[in-house]
Amino acid sequence: MARKNYTDEFRQRAVDLFASTPGATLKGIAADLGISRGALREWVQKHGSGITTTGTASTPAPARAESQAA
Repeated sequence: MARKNYTDEFRQRAVDLFASTPGATLKGIAADLGISRGALREWVQKHGSGITTTGTASTPAPARAESQAA
């Protein structure tokens, strides 16, 4: 099977969609876009700063809270 080439814009939009969809899964977003889950995971890891792909849902990296005065 031939390997498909996707534009950088398509890849970034896929990552943005994954990051902005509450409860999104790699499997679900990849199926919606007609791409492999592995391809989407690779793009998210490469281009999606602060997004983790572990578990079933997207999880933005926690913001580091500044120390609060008590």
